[in-house]
Amino acid sequence: MRQLFAILFATLALTINLAAQEHTRPPSAPPSTTPRSNPPADTGGWVRYTSDSGHFSVLLPELPKEQTETTQSEHGPYTTHLFVVRDTINVYLVGYVDYDPSFNFNRQNELDANRDNFVKGIKATLTASRSLTLDGYQALEFSAETSDRLFRSRVYIVGRRPYQIVIGVPKDNEDPAVVNRFFNSFKVKAY
Repeated sequence: MRQLFAILFATLALTINLAAQEHTRPPSAPPSTTPRSNPPADTGGWVRYTSDSGHFSVLLPELPKEQTETTQSEHGPYTTHLFVVRDTINVYLVGYVDYDPSFNFNRQNELDANRDNFVKGIKATLTASRSLTLDGYQALEFSAETSDRLFRSRVYIVGRRPYQIVIGVPKDNEDPAVVNRFFNSFKVKAY
């Protein structure tokens, strides 16, 4: 079950390559039937994206594209849900997994495995990692880098559901205010 964000890696690699080739902002994706975008209010031009089924909300530069994939495993099927936005500079991802109800996992091992698999999947080097509690949930925050990109990520365990948020930025263009806006806006609630 250590492969839970395998689709995330493939999506991230493809998205980074496409973002590097683009010179204009892509059009906003239309919202899906379940998730919704709240009015921008004081979001600094970003939209608050809310997923009712995912039990989370987050600020993003535009509405994300959603991808879902169910995978069979020795521990039963699991479904990966990804929400992706790429602008002309950065890539933003939010993902969560729904496991087969019979699968039980160790929370800390799951956090560590998600970090390690993510870093390996994008062929990066882990540069920092720390355990923390965010909004009362066990979490792991880490940074990694490739030759041209920096990645900041958080992995949460909420109930039986692991969540991961990632921002990928060019090494020469990291804006801490953008990273903090994205990270601090992510809110998840138990389901």
